[in-house]
Amino acid sequence: MKSLYILFLLSLCNISVVDGQGLAFKWKEAIGDWHIGVNLSTTRYCGDLSERYGFNHLQLGWAAEGHLRYRVSERFCVRTDIGFYSLRGDQQYTKNRTNYLRFTTTNPSVIAGLQWNVRSIEYNQHNIPHFWVGAGATYLNPRADYNGTTYSLPALQTEKVAYNRIAGQFVLGGGMPFTLNKKSQLRLEARYTYILSDYVDDVSGTYADKSGSPALDQVLADRRREYGLTPNAVGGQRGNPLRNDGYFALTLQYAVKRSTP
Repeated sequence: MKSLYILFLLSLCNISVVDGQGLAFKWKEAIGDWHIGVNLSTTRYCGDLSERYGFNHLQLGWAAEGHLRYRVSERFCVRTDIGFYSLRGDQQYTKNRTNYLRFTTTNPSVIAGLQWNVRSIEYNQHNIPHFWVGAGATYLNPRADYNGTTYSLPALQTEKVAYNRIAGQFVLGGGMPFTLNKKSQLRLEARYTYILSDYVDDVSGTYADKSGSPALDQVLADRRREYGLTPNAVGGQRGNPLRNDGYFALTLQYAVKRSTP
């Protein structure tokens, strides 16, 4: 991912040189144009196993999506982004580090949205910023490692809750395009995705009574057992059910324009 952003910066330098020499082309866009592209992102999970201002341990993940956008007016486009995102969280980097809960997840995602350009396409169209909102759905797949094996957490019902693994999601974002040629652009976007579930990380409510469950279930429900520590009391706070999970994404998008006749 680091090399991806280096490539992006080099591309911007190249664009600046061309502009300075007076050889730059004019990007033209019209109502009815299609844009087909790909998104590559770095993600940062926000949930029960993260610290809001814990910038020393960002616990970054990734996302990859196909992108389709259609211009419906001088300022508005409709768009869809379909792909996968990966998140991870570990309590060792939070104030609750002695509980040792942790997870990873790679989830499919479908988003449809509306994009608004700050200026009309009739304006000199180099580098017009945009904002967008979207809604969609995702499928939750939190997992955890134990003794070298990865286990799916929903099947274990660590809090004795059979939660819905299909969740809605809302997106708010913005970005800036950088023209490569008459048919293609790079875009740098930032966005936050709010997921309508508090179980992206399999943590939400309280510690359940798992005394009658298999040993594996008990350990993954309360990782203090893994370290020979006294388990948390039944009913003790495990997560915060008042706040749903989500994630930030910093995205590099490459898109090609397909003009309609």
